[in-house]
Amino acid sequence: MKYFLFFLLLSLLSTFSYAQETSPQNDKVHKREEAHGRLKHHRVALMWGHSYVPKGFSGTNNTLIVPTIGLEYEYWFSHHFALGLSNDLELQNYVIETSHGEEFEREYVYIGALMAFVEFAHLWVVGIGPGIEIEHNKNFAVIKASIEREFPIVGKGGWDVTPMLSYELKFRGENGSYDAITFGFAIGKRF
Repeated sequence: MKYFLFFLLLSLLSTFSYAQETSPQNDKVHKREEAHGRLKHHRVALMWGHSYVPKGFSGTNNTLIVPTIGLEYEYWFSHHFALGLSNDLELQNYVIETSHGEEFEREYVYIGALMAFVEFAHLWVVGIGPGIEIEHNKNFAVIKASIEREFPIVGKGGWDVTPMLSYELKFRGENGSYDAITFGFAIGKRF
């Protein structure tokens, strides 16, 4: 009986010594980790959207909404900071009038930008960076800014849906400048 009580006491002590207290305050888990597990540094996203070009026109239509597709790659150093490449392709020909009054035809414009992303609120990301607009007739330099809200899809796959809004200021020294506003949805994959 003494051995039985000694063994029972020893078992209880060892059980209590290995128990750990967890509280919600100490276990603050980021929503991305909650949805996908540990931090996944790489993210690739395919974007579909429409760009409004205020100084653009096509025929008699003075309001120009251009269909746009995009591909983004981001490398997340932490949950709050990333660098990435943004690649957009506008799928329509149109004419722009620059601030100097000149007209340029734009044909299937490609916009590439190197972006820095910062998560300023929970799953809200803002990005800014320089880039270039490449087109058959004339190329323009670009400053691009975007805001996105990521909605992780729960599971181990690392998928997310992200509505995004971006602003692009496109300029070329002697040829003036014009801008575009893009609204779109991206389907992203983290790995």
